[in-house]
Amino acid sequence: MQVYGDLTVVTGAWIQALGAAVASVGDTIVAIEEKGTVAEDVGGDLYVIGNAIEATGNALQAVGRESLPEDTPEKNLGILGSWLQSAGNIANVLGGAQALSIDEEEGLNIDIIGDVIQTIGAGFEAQGSSLSQSPFAKAITTGQTIQTYALTIETIGLFYIKKKRVRLGEQILAVGSYAQTAGSLLEAIAYTKEFHLKHLGDLSINSE
Repeated sequence: MQVYGDLTVVTGAWIQALGAAVASVGDTIVAIEEKGTVAEDVGGDLYVIGNAIEATGNALQAVGRESLPEDTPEKNLGILGSWLQSAGNIANVLGGAQALSIDEEEGLNIDIIGDVIQTIGAGFEAQGSSLSQSPFAKAITTGQTIQTYALTIETIGLFYIKKKRVRLGEQILAVGSYAQTAGSLLEAIAYTKEFHLKHLGDLSINSE
């Protein structure tokens, strides 16, 4: 169960990083294209798709942590943080889709709520990881902390858009999105190294 849980966390971390990258590309397209163009619509679609992928990755991390045998504050904070991030991503998907097709103002409000929930979730994850005794705990915590700040930047960008300073808001949103991608990549790499040390390293030792 330990191997399964850790592998699920690693897989979820990489899927989350992939989703963040897709969303950041979408945010960039939206930021540089003129309003009402086909390219802007494509950017909006990528934002929605990226958040859907992120939601899957965060949910997998939560499930993986739940299957781990030990019951520690680190584990419980990580589970809570991952589920909150997944919920925030789902809100972003709903908000982004609504902004594209139905009601831009209401979709923007839902999007802001989603980013706030994600920020709180990333903060819980970072707090939990900081309690770990793993040699990679610092890198994991740093990656999650970067995501917390990045999501805060994204939220600020959405507020600027809501205040009708659309172009500036979209640019801030894109910057925050790339910072989130960087943080999630750092987290995924560190989890992969941790998994290799805990499990693949043990296999190589036992096979000698």
